[in-house]
Amino acid sequence: MTPVNKTVTEKKAPKTGWKIALGILISIVFLGLAIYNIDFVKLWKTVKQMNVGWLLLSGVFIFAAIYMRALLWYQLLKKCCPPHIWNFFRIIFIGYFGNFVFPLKLGEVIRAWLLSKTENIPTSTAIGTVVLERGMDLIAMLIFFILLMCFIPFENWLKLSGLILAGVGMGFFVVVILNYRYGGHVLDFIEKPLQKLPGNIGHWLHRQIDKFLAGLKLIKSPQQFFQAFGCSLLSWVAWILVIHCCIKAAGLDLPMFAAVFVIVVLNFGLMIPSSPGGLGVFEFMVILALAKFGVAKEVALGIGFVTHMMQYIIIILMGWIFAVQMNVSMLKVSKESVDTEVINPEAKTIG
Repeated sequence: MTPVNKTVTEKKAPKTGWKIALGILISIVFLGLAIYNIDFVKLWKTVKQMNVGWLLLSGVFIFAAIYMRALLWYQLLKKCCPPHIWNFFRIIFIGYFGNFVFPLKLGEVIRAWLLSKTENIPTSTAIGTVVLERGMDLIAMLIFFILLMCFIPFENWLKLSGLILAGVGMGFFVVVILNYRYGGHVLDFIEKPLQKLPGNIGHWLHRQIDKFLAGLKLIKSPQQFFQAFGCSLLSWVAWILVIHCCIKAAGLDLPMFAAVFVIVVLNFGLMIPSSPGGLGVFEFMVILALAKFGVAKEVALGIGFVTHMMQYIIIILMGWIFAVQMNVSMLKVSKESVDTEVINPEAKTIG
C-alpha cells in the first residue's frame, strides 16, 4: 500500500468507526422501543402459533424476489457483455449476506466488486449498475406510495417522506431523460455548479452522480429501461408477498395493501443508519406500520421478528453456500472491495 493510500485509510478509519458505533446505538434504541411494554407471553404465543405453510410460501417469495433482481441485472448488462443470470443470482445473495454480517451496508460494494470480477466489466460500471438499480427502487416505492394514498390517510411525517421520495424519483427521471437526450454528457452541464459548493460536498456529489451515470450508460433504449424497471417492480411485488404471507401466518386477515404499506414504511426506516441487517429498526417499523391497521404490538413484533429471522436464515445460509461455490472469502472480498471503492474511489478497473 502506498503512503497516499495509507493516509487516506487513517483519515477514514475514525469516521467509519463513528458510523458503525452510531448504527449500533440507533439499532439498540429502536430495539428498545420495539420491546418496550411488551407482553412476552403474548409475543411467544404469536410466534409459536404462526402457520408453517404460510411461512414456507413466504420463503419461496424471498427466492423469487432475488431472482427478479438477477433478471434486472440481466436486462441492464445484456447489451455490454454475455449475461449470466445464475452468476447474478449468486452474487446478489452474497451481497445481501454481506449486508447482514458487515456494517455500513458493505454488501452493496461487495456485490458490485464481484460483478466486476465475474463479468469482466469496469468497476465504475459495476458500481453504477448497483446505484442505477437503487434509483429504480426509488421509483417503485414512489408508485406504491401514490397507490397507498388512495386507501390510507398518512401522518405528516410520512407525507414529508413521500414528498422527499417524489423529489428524488423525479430527479432520477430527469437525469435519465437528459442523459439519453445529450448522449451521456449530463455531468458536463453540472460540473461547474458542483465545484462551487462548500467543503467536499461538491466532490462527493460529483462522485455519486458519476457512479449513477456510469450505470445509466448501460441503457441503450427506453425499451431496455422499462424492461429493467419492470423487473425491479416485480422484485418488490415478491417482497410484498413475503410480508403478506407472514401476516397470514399470524392468522390476520388484512388486505394486501397492508403489506404494501409495511414495505414502504420499512424502506423509509431502513434508510436510517443501523447495525448489520437493520436489527431493531426493522422490527420497530413493522410495529409502526401494522399499528395503522389496529394490530396489537405483540402480534406485530412477532410478525416482524419472524419475517426478519427468515430473511437472516435464508440469506446468510444461501449467501454462504454461494460464496463457497464461487470460492469467495467474505473477509478478503470485503477488504478488497473497500480498498477499491473507499480507499481508491477513482479506480476504474480491477486487475
